[in-house]
Amino acid sequence: MRSVFLLSYGCDLDHSNIDFLVKERLMPFAIKREDKTKRRNVKDLTIHLMYDVYDVNWNKHEDNKYYLEEFLISETHLLAFEYSLSKLKGNHSRCRPYARGHYDLTINEKEYSLRVYQKLSGDKELFFIDEESLHNTSLRIQNHKLPRELQWLLLTTEIETYEREAAIIEWIQTVLNSGRRNS
Repeated sequence: MRSVFLLSYGCDLDHSNIDFLVKERLMPFAIKREDKTKRRNVKDLTIHLMYDVYDVNWNKHEDNKYYLEEFLISETHLLAFEYSLSKLKGNHSRCRPYARGHYDLTINEKEYSLRVYQKLSGDKELFFIDEESLHNTSLRIQNHKLPRELQWLLLTTEIETYEREAAIIEWIQTVLNSGRRNS
């Protein structure tokens, strides 16, 4: 059994088609909560799939809509689902399973938090403004109005901790300044 975590992200994603794909192609293979400890012994179903969606546009984002769902599918099914997603707007990446986390920081005595995913290809981490901190609300509401290069942060995992923190602080400050100009 192999675990795969897919993340769809971008601005103004096609949620109706994503919902259709999940409903039609994944939900029949959902692992029920009570069955999670029991592994289905079906020969071709060798992929334990987790899926999440992050839309930069707060108005379209349904936080964690699929995150708690898990699916038991075949390799062919996974490739077909990824192919279908690739036809939709946005980015669709495999990320490290169980590596979803949060990053908290304080800037000018205000607390901010970010959602973090680690991409499988290229040793990169994706940072998104989340809904966990009170001060994030003003950022999240304006995030979709920012230039694409500011809507999320992509960093290599190979940088030192202090470089990572400096890059994150610089990004948040740039987002804050851009948000003020767009208000």
